[in-house]
Amino acid sequence: FTRTRLSKNFILRDFLYSSDSDFRGICNMPKDREIVIRAGKKLCTEILEPITEKFGKPFITFGYQSKEGIEADWSPAKRKENPRSSSPHQWDRPSYGKHIYCRVDILPACVEDGEVSKSEFGKFLMYNLDIDLLMTFKRSNVFCITYSEYLRRRIWVDWGSPSKGEPKREDIIGTEFWRNIYPNVDARLKMTTCAR
Repeated sequence: FTRTRLSKNFILRDFLYSSDSDFRGICNMPKDREIVIRAGKKLCTEILEPITEKFGKPFITFGYQSKEGIEADWSPAKRKENPRSSSPHQWDRPSYGKHIYCRVDILPACVEDGEVSKSEFGKFLMYNLDIDLLMTFKRSNVFCITYSEYLRRRIWVDWGSPSKGEPKREDIIGTEFWRNIYPNVDARLKMTTCAR
């Protein structure tokens, strides 16, 4: 199962190791293997293969995480209150029924090595790939990418640390950008932009 090929350059095993689950002694195997394979194939073909072709294969820093791993610190009340809460690292969590909703965190070597700026890399992702949510962090070169069949918000958020004088959240690209600042964007991208 873990050797299931998701695309030319990726197999499922690339996404299943979680250092957090390993540390806690929690099994990180999916419950719904079929949807995890579907999600992994979409994530690879739509997002990771185009990145690999353009910049080289990125390092996967965080892929799939099981329900047990995600909820390890949750109280019983929180588990009962949020039985279907959104957590895209759990690719088989039924947040939107059987619609694919998945996340992967990558560290692109080209950004880490200074060959491409973080801004250039992020713009490539947002202008060329069908990403629901891109999250970056002021003090890291990790890119947190969410792919969704259900949500097509096309948002890029950069997180900072207010204690270090940085804004907590900076919206780099969102609805305002697509509708007003970049009005000549491809019609396909305009159609996938959520009204929110």
